Amino acid sequence: MAVKISLDGTYSILVNGGTWFHSGNTFFRADGRSFSMKDGSLKLLKTSNISGSDVIGDWQSWTYHYQAGSSLIDASVIRYTTPKLPLVLFRQLQKYVNGANNTKAANQNYVISSFPTFKVESGSVKRGYLSYGGMMFGDTHKKMGEWGGLRTTLNSGYTSGPLAVFDKFGRTVIISPASKFMSASMWHESLFGIGGTVHWGIMGYADPIPPEHQLDIIIYYGAEGINKAFEGWGEYLRSRYNRHQRFVDSDLTVTHLGYWTDNGAYYYYNPENGTNFQQTILDVVAGIRKSGVPFRYMQYDSWWYYKGVGNGVKTWEYIPSVFPDGMQYVYNKTGMPVSAHNRYWASDTTYAIQNGGKYLFLIQSTKSLPTDQNFWNALLNKARKWGLVTYEQDWLCDISGLDVLLTDISLGEMWLKQMGNAAAKNGITIQYCMSNSRHALTALEIPVVTQIRVSGDYHPGKDQWKIGVSSMLSHAVGLAPFKDTFWTTSVQPGNPYGKTEPNAALNAAVATLSTGPVGPSDMIGALNTSLIMRSVNADGLILKPSRPATAIDAQIMKHPCFILKAAVSSFDGPRGEVWSTYSHVAGLTFGIILAADLPTDYNITPRLAGFPEMGPAMAFTYTNPNTLKEFNETSPIKLRGCSKVDFCMHYVTPLLPNAFGITTVILGELDKWVPVSPQRVTNIMVDDDVTVRVTGAPKEAINFWFAVNNKPLLVKCILGNSGFATIRLHSLNCFQE
Repeated sequence: MAVKISLDGTYSILVNGGTWFHSGNTFFRADGRSFSMKDGSLKLLKTSNISGSDVIGDWQSWTYHYQAGSSLIDASVIRYTTPKLPLVLFRQLQKYVNGANNTKAANQNYVISSFPTFKVESGSVKRGYLSYGGMMFGDTHKKMGEWGGLRTTLNSGYTSGPLAVFDKFGRTVIISPASKFMSASMWHESLFGIGGTVHWGIMGYADPIPPEHQLDIIIYYGAEGINKAFEGWGEYLRSRYNRHQRFVDSDLTVTHLGYWTDNGAYYYYNPENGTNFQQTILDVVAGIRKSGVPFRYMQYDSWWYYKGVGNGVKTWEYIPSVFPDGMQYVYNKTGMPVSAHNRYWASDTTYAIQNGGKYLFLIQSTKSLPTDQNFWNALLNKARKWGLVTYEQDWLCDISGLDVLLTDISLGEMWLKQMGNAAAKNGITIQYCMSNSRHALTALEIPVVTQIRVSGDYHPGKDQWKIGVSSMLSHAVGLAPFKDTFWTTSVQPGNPYGKTEPNAALNAAVATLSTGPVGPSDMIGALNTSLIMRSVNADGLILKPSRPATAIDAQIMKHPCFILKAAVSSFDGPRGEVWSTYSHVAGLTFGIILAADLPTDYNITPRLAGFPEMGPAMAFTYTNPNTLKEFNETSPIKLRGCSKVDFCMHYVTPLLPNAFGITTVILGELDKWVPVSPQRVTNIMVDDDVTVRVTGAPKEAINFWFAVNNKPLLVKCILGNSGFATIRLHSLNCFQE
């Protein structure tokens, strides 16, 4: 990727020598009007060129110095010359030198500044696009199609998200904000989605803009596919904000099995007949312990606290009729830590000074917004006493629609950071739900935000398990994707939905492969123990892959709105859901391919699955290790008959080196969704023997499989008191530690 800059303020982006993007009309609003290059009202005073260095590496910049009425604005193109990361990117920067007043645009979905801006036009190279948008981190309104085609519909306004443009070879350009995420927006200016121009800038209702306000936009290029490009884009952003994963890796609600009561759950606003929720929770926990399923926490949804005007939160305290003895009593009785739901604050919230409370709130119509760090500190400190370990902030998209958050350029960031500061102070993590992309990107600066919903609400039988595209985005920025709750038994009499769940196994597999929370929600006595235990060890630790399962590039390219013919004639892309993931253990890669709701056959190779560097490997179906066969570019896996009930899952395992010409592979735990998980297998050594070190609960029983010359071999292993054991292939023995 290269950028071509002209002295007149125009620029273009080139990929592989061909022009992908021509700049459009640069404009900035100030003094009640728009000043633009197009009509000559935006004055280019001078240009300048400087160089410097930051956490990413050395860079050079070219800056256009503009005057828009009484406002002075710098617009810069920054190119990294010696980046410390393996990346190719440009940053385009808007800086309001002396600020701006009376900037509000006519529509909240517009932007008040435009740099960069690109024409949406077809070129000599056919390209597709993926535009994230809407809630659940851009999942609900994500759009795909042909870039510059007849109907190129991109997301605009505060619900917009990152945009990816790609060709049939997987060369991908991703454009998104890189700073000031809560006030940045994208606007697709077009007539009925035909062509037009796409602008990146400050949200349309923002007014005023303070002096020195600066917005960064990143233009990232990756040449190895859509998934790889998002990983690289995310690596840049995580490095820029020093986003670490310590909170994710230690979050109980991400790492261990939990029981959920949210929308879709059997007990969502549906306590047992003739009793209250307190007794229902106690009965659920008693049923859990009787079943032997190692649930490690409980989730309480919106049924437990006081509602006010507009059904918002009046007081985030338990209702006595729900918990007669209090939430701390239930916590002490069960010993179960809690993940608890919250929604938007009502205008009559008892915490607000305006309503006799102690804390600063902004009140608008039926909703309100806390602006006091002390409020969050006190709220979450008190919640720790009744077992809160994860705070779930739901309805984020509705909160973002408040006028004060659309006009004040810094309020949204302050609100989320105050929440995050209080959570960190009290040892609590945060889940975002119903978030727009701007919330999730802001979490790059709030490491206690560990997880994010990437799907709509679960209801029995719904297809909200289709998270392969949204998980790609959440993984890139370091957030564990959550598919929501699910049932493990199909028929559950008396449920509030009047439905059954035909796809319980698929939901369980997707939840595990997501690397996010795994939270069944069955009625008492309906837990499918064997199905649930496919996800976890005996302590409830989720046995997951090294990264979330995501849609393969070919699935995105094959979207019904856009079909890219690939570089080879045999390529045609799947017509349903085909995802891949892997586990990295001791330098070896163990792949997983999931296919479901796939109406036609599809042949997948290591390259298409995203495993091009895996080396010689074998593959087998998750239901039958005797299907073991070679897996390479000339010997693909045929995905056939992959429905939602009878979904397809194939495991890919590397051939281990052997001097005697014996074909040796590790199959792993075949009674788990992830047979070789980093949470289970801590080391693999291959010399004159194959030695596998495993871990889990003390005295846990493990069935671990190998295959020699295509013959499956089982080793039954009991872990030692330390929770460790070593398995040796040649002797087929397990040695406790």
